Amino acid sequence: MKERVDRRKFMNASLVAGAALAAPQIIPQTAFGANDRLVLGIIGPGGRGRGLMGDFQHFDARFAAVADARKSSCLAGIERAKENNSGEVYACEDYRELLDRKDIDAFVIATPEHQHGTQLIDVVNAGFDAYCEKPMSHSIKEGNKIVKAVRRTKQIVQIGMQRRSSPAVWKARDVVQSGILGDVPIVRAQWNWDWSSPLDNSPLDEDEVNWELFKRPAKRVEYEPKKVRGWRWFWPFSGGNICDQGTHLMDVIQWFQGSGPPCEAECFGRIVRMTNAETPDIFSAIYQYPKYMVTWTLVYTSSYQNDWWIRFQGTKGTMILNGGGYKVYLEPCRDKKEPDMVFEGGIPTQPHIENFIDCIKTRKEPNAPVEVGHLAVCGPHLGNMAYWKKRRAKLNEAATRVTY
Repeated sequence: MKERVDRRKFMNASLVAGAALAAPQIIPQTAFGANDRLVLGIIGPGGRGRGLMGDFQHFDARFAAVADARKSSCLAGIERAKENNSGEVYACEDYRELLDRKDIDAFVIATPEHQHGTQLIDVVNAGFDAYCEKPMSHSIKEGNKIVKAVRRTKQIVQIGMQRRSSPAVWKARDVVQSGILGDVPIVRAQWNWDWSSPLDNSPLDEDEVNWELFKRPAKRVEYEPKKVRGWRWFWPFSGGNICDQGTHLMDVIQWFQGSGPPCEAECFGRIVRMTNAETPDIFSAIYQYPKYMVTWTLVYTSSYQNDWWIRFQGTKGTMILNGGGYKVYLEPCRDKKEPDMVFEGGIPTQPHIENFIDCIKTRKEPNAPVEVGHLAVCGPHLGNMAYWKKRRAKLNEAATRVTY
């Protein structure tokens, strides 16, 4: 029989990382510069969170504490922390228990996206640097609030948009900005994965989740197990995949084109196979910028061209950027089978984390600060607002107000 662990005792106690481990190695915040070993806490050691833990451990960073409203995530986070930590790993349900600790240098935030803003503001106000997963905000209004809150502090914040630290993406940016493609009046972004399936609403273990903490700051949301397992498919917890994947792609487009967010958006979508969900598993959004337009389409029901890609279609040439690098076809492109330029390279997370660690030491701006995180997701948020209203949504130049 599976032994049942009392949730309250489990979560409110300090859990050792093994049966017979030594006392915790306490490293003061001021010691990081001296011994070059970063001590971290993670808020949200779920699947993505544990992946980030491994990437930080690649640089010998040590995790001293984990916090999650789900018991299974806490237990898995402890096990991941033990991989290079011979001391104690503190675990709790509520991340706020960790904000007065003196042995932590920075926090990694990898919770469901509706919590990013609240947690990031709390972390920087407590005097910690932070690596926060994208999307940074749950709305355009919240994004502006986060930017102001972070800039009232002196903390280093990196948003987890790893393309900003990818050598392949930087080289692709140089191609676009060199002018070799000519004027680029239209950019097409697409993401194809065969990933959609009916949601699992079977019961969770009684002590698996603290629902009040899980849904915070959302209110009046009825508990259902499928919302815990598949939170990205419900509006109170997510902007859907238009925000999740769109934050990456829309940021690259705006960065390469040297622009801010779109001024107008329209969006259509539907649920095909992700039954019992709220957010669409296929959609197409159209964005108008002052000098160009963008189409952004996601299909989670087909493995055709199973990847993401961005096509910069210029008057003198076209560049296709995806997870494997980029190809450039110069005009005339008709019937051209071989590209004129090729660069192979992936999108690893570790260079982005290395940039964050370097910036903690130097106090310089990271590659993806909060302003980038905000502007990157404004377009996806605007697309959602058009989808909900079934009308064209318009964003003012300051990216603070939406009208229809």
